[in-house]
Amino acid sequence: MTFILYVLLYSNPTSFIHFHNNYLPFLIGLSSFVLLFPIIIIVLMKNNAPFCSILALPSLSEFNSLTYDILNHNEFIKLKDYFHHTHHIYDHVVRVAYLSYFFSKLLGLDYVSSARGGLLHDFFLYDWRERKKGDEHRSLHGKEHPYIALNNANLYFHINEKESDIITKHMYPKTKERPIYAESFIVSIMDKVSTVIEYIKRVVNKEFTSYTKTQ
Repeated sequence: MTFILYVLLYSNPTSFIHFHNNYLPFLIGLSSFVLLFPIIIIVLMKNNAPFCSILALPSLSEFNSLTYDILNHNEFIKLKDYFHHTHHIYDHVVRVAYLSYFFSKLLGLDYVSSARGGLLHDFFLYDWRERKKGDEHRSLHGKEHPYIALNNANLYFHINEKESDIITKHMYPKTKERPIYAESFIVSIMDKVSTVIEYIKRVVNKEFTSYTKTQ
């Protein structure tokens, strides 16, 4: 990226780098900025600094504020009783929701719906492994649980149209209905990214294969 920008500037005869013959310092300065800027942003977001609010950057404190009622609801907390990929479902949906919120905000999308819909996308209260045992095709859970999650979400929370689409379409393309909103695509992608992350953790750390409800 730095190299391309430098070449574009250098190819312009009126560029200021030609007037000062300062090629090397300019390249070093530009490279330093490109490398340090994302690091500075990440540090600010990690520390939930006031700059996050001023610059409209994603922050964990904002995410928690937007989703507090869901995260602390007694029924939703029951997701901790059900093992998912490497930990409980609660752990999975929080990861999906935060990643979806993060990228939606960076892209100028509806990050509130992404956060809340992301949390509720797997709001089914049963052991899906046990459910699959009685399914000879082993595919019903994947197709049914988005609607079960939506029904549960509607019982306890106010769900808008976008959040509903996020919840019911997150298994696309396994479920044939295509997401309507960009936020739905983001949650669907982050769900798959999170699943990969969780299975990698399972390979790297064997303790994740022996999960118990008390963890």
